[in-house]
Amino acid sequence: MPADAPTGADISAVEAVTERPPARRACVVLLGGRPFAVDVLQAREVVVLDATTPVPGAPASVIGVMNLRGNVLPVVEARPLLGLPTPSTLERPRALVLADGEHQAAIVIERVVGLAAFDALEPAADPAGGGLAVGELVDDSGAWATVLDGPALLGAVRRAWDSTSGG
Repeated sequence: MPADAPTGADISAVEAVTERPPARRACVVLLGGRPFAVDVLQAREVVVLDATTPVPGAPASVIGVMNLRGNVLPVVEARPLLGLPTPSTLERPRALVLADGEHQAAIVIERVVGLAAFDALEPAADPAGGGLAVGELVDDSGAWATVLDGPALLGAVRRAWDSTSGG
């Protein structure tokens, strides 16, 4: 064997360097029967919606508020903002709590699919969603999900609220 030929140890070292973990992770949920994902840095937790209190004069996307350990959070129906149908009822409604700085909201979901690891996003296959989708992720198993911009989604809710409250 030539002196400069790679050894088994050299090849293992190169493989170890190239097999690094993915750079980002996302929480994947179902909305309108489709998989959507939010970067875990924007997702706080998933909660069961036991009770919500309606808010008179709130925009249609805000179905009420909930008490989460002493904090009042708006509960948002995001499907219409994404151009998706809204189910009449959900068996055990859950919500994904999103945060952007001090702004938080509970987004109603159908169910949690799981966590997905990814390095980069593909361009969005369906540009619908009012600019709330930032791309598509495809995980190692080939499963895909539309990645939502959590701060943009919370901003859309704030703008809807401001337009109905006059300010």
